[in-house]
Amino acid sequence: MTFRRLLLRTSLFTLVPLALVGIAQPTAAQDDEDPARTRWVAQAELTTVLSQGNSESFTAGLGAVVRRQWEKDGLRFEIGGIRTEATRITRQAIGTPTDFLVQTTSDSEKTAESLFARARYDRSLSESFFTYTELDWLRNTFAGIDNRTLIALGAGNTWVDSDRARFKTTLAVTYTTQNDVVDDPTAKSSFAGGRAGYEYWNQLTGSTEFESHLAVDLNVDTTDDVRFDLVNSLAVSISDRLA
Repeated sequence: MTFRRLLLRTSLFTLVPLALVGIAQPTAAQDDEDPARTRWVAQAELTTVLSQGNSESFTAGLGAVVRRQWEKDGLRFEIGGIRTEATRITRQAIGTPTDFLVQTTSDSEKTAESLFARARYDRSLSESFFTYTELDWLRNTFAGIDNRTLIALGAGNTWVDSDRARFKTTLAVTYTTQNDVVDDPTAKSSFAGGRAGYEYWNQLTGSTEFESHLAVDLNVDTTDDVRFDLVNSLAVSISDRLA
């Protein structure tokens, strides 16, 4: 099988050292007895990566998540973006071998940029089975996507749900509208599809959390059009509000 579109995204948590600021704050005062998962919670993230040498690369990312969990319902809103800029440094000696000046020039260009927004509503039908509706928006011009909107209607099962770990699997039908940077006359801009995925969370230690999310999207009109979206993250808490 040949893949017409293959998008694999792994969070920078697993690739390079970075600075991450995470703020978790309930939006309204709650009694101490209320469980943490039954209130509004907001998180903000800042990612920066800088590498230097004969060339320089700088990556910056911003993100925010707002979520609310009721007894049988859940809401989650997520927005974020990441941008990478590369700088090529050229050094040239001007003068004689014994009397010269080194002239340095640099040329910077944007090499990656991605923006996304997501909203999801979950409804529990039993202790483990749930249905959900999701709306995704993505812009990644360096991957050829100028604008993509996806609507998903699906169901899932919670296999593990404890204070230390959670694991869910999901299946959904989807409808996608996509505008490419370069139009492909052989590809449809709107198509139906399917999505399968999992969500995993583990409290490794008292201050360390690991999360992994996978979504696999299939275009039913063109079955070799498959997209993978994988996000892994490892967060270490420094304080109640900083990780």
